[in-house]
Amino acid sequence: MASASGLSSLGEHDSFEVTVDRISCLPWHVLNIILGKLSIVDAVRTSILSKDWQYKWLSLSKLNIDSRVIGRELNNEDLRWDIVSNIINRFFLNHSSAIKEVSLKTFCSEHYSDLYQWIRYLSEQDVEIMSVEEFSNERFVIPSFFFTFKKLQFLFLKSCAIQIPSHFQRFKLLRTLFLVDISITDDDLHHLLVGSPLLVKLVLLRISGLKHLRISFPRLAALQIDIGMEDIVIGASAHLSVVSILKSSDNEKIIHWPSVIRCLSSLDALGTLVLCGDFIKILAANYGLENLPLRNNSLWFLTLFDVRFESIEVFKVFLSLLSSCPNISHFQFVVKAAKGPKLITRFLRENKGRFSFPKLKSVVVTCHSGVGMGCTINFIEFLGAHSPNLTYLRIGKGGDPESQMNTTRLTNMLSRLRKLCPHALVLYTR
Repeated sequence: MASASGLSSLGEHDSFEVTVDRISCLPWHVLNIILGKLSIVDAVRTSILSKDWQYKWLSLSKLNIDSRVIGRELNNEDLRWDIVSNIINRFFLNHSSAIKEVSLKTFCSEHYSDLYQWIRYLSEQDVEIMSVEEFSNERFVIPSFFFTFKKLQFLFLKSCAIQIPSHFQRFKLLRTLFLVDISITDDDLHHLLVGSPLLVKLVLLRISGLKHLRISFPRLAALQIDIGMEDIVIGASAHLSVVSILKSSDNEKIIHWPSVIRCLSSLDALGTLVLCGDFIKILAANYGLENLPLRNNSLWFLTLFDVRFESIEVFKVFLSLLSSCPNISHFQFVVKAAKGPKLITRFLRENKGRFSFPKLKSVVVTCHSGVGMGCTINFIEFLGAHSPNLTYLRIGKGGDPESQMNTTRLTNMLSRLRKLCPHALVLYTR
C-alpha cells in the first residue's frame, strides 16, 4: 500500500517477550468491541502484535475515520489524502465480516470521487449506523445512491447538501436522524421524514433552505431544532416528550413563533422542554405576566439557556412559565448576563405571596463567568420562598477564583437560602 512506510512506523515489537496474553483468547465479539474503541491508526497498529493479530483489524464491524485524528497520530498536520484513502481502500478490499457502523470525518472536497466510491460500496452492506462530516468549507453533495441503504437505524450528516432522488422509497428502519449545517428544501426534508416511519429522535440545526417545518410522526419522542426557520408546525405526535429549541447563529429568528407556542401547548406527552435565551426574549417582548399562551400540564422538566436578566419582562416570562405549566418539578436555567438587584427589587416586593409552586422540587442555576449575581440571587430567593416543597437548590458560578463571591457574601447568601428553603439541600459550586 502506498502509505506502507507511514503505517509501518506506527508501532514496534517490544524488546521483551510477553509471557501472558489475556486478550487474544477473548471471544471475537469482545475483541470487536475493544478494537472498535480504537482509532483506525491504532487498529492498524495491532496487526504487528503477532500473526494472529495481523488481520483482526480487517474484521472490524466498525469503521471510524477522522482525518484530524489520523494526522495527529502520525504527527502530520498536513495529512496527505493518499494515506487516508489507502487505509480505507485496504479495509474495504480485505474486509471479512459485516460492517455495521461507519463514521467518515474528512477534508475531502477535492476527492469526492473517492468518498462516492466508498458510500456506494457501503450502501450494499448492512450498515446500521452512518455518520458523514465534511470539514472543508464546501458542503459535500450527498449522492443519490446514498438513499439505497436498507438497514440504517442511525444517520448523522454534517456540512452536506441533500437532494432527495425520485427513486427514494424509505429508510424503513431509521430511528435517529441528525442533520447539522445542511442544505435542503422544505419538500425534500418532508420527503425524507415521511420516508422514515420509525423515526424516534430528530435533530435539525443550521438548516439552509428550510423555511417551513411540518412534523407529524406518531413515534417521534425527541425533537431538537434551532430558531432559524420561519415557521414550525408540530402535528399529531402522541409520543413527543422532549423538545429543544436552540440558537445556532446570530442571524436566526423564528418569524411565526406564535404557532410554535400553540404546538408546545398541544403536546400531551411533553415532559422536557429546553428553550434558548433568544426564544425567551421573543416571549418577553410580546407577553405580559398573565397572558402567556404556553400552557402544558404534562411538562415536568424546564431548562432555559443563556438567559439575559436585563428587563423585568424576562422575569415575568419565568414566572408565567412556572405558573402556566403547574407540574414542573425540575427547573434549571443558565444566566448569560444580568443587571444589579435594583432591577427587580420593587417587582418582587409587589408580587410577594402572589405565586405558589408546590410541585417544584429542584432548582439548578448556573451563571457565566463575569456575570454579576445580584438580581439573580434575588430571584432565586423569591423562587425559594414560593416553593414550599423544594428539596434541592444548586447555584454554580463559572470563571476563575477571582470572579467568585467573597466568603462573607457567600456565607450570608447560603444562610438566607437555607432559611427560606428549610427542606432543601442548598449547594454552591464553582
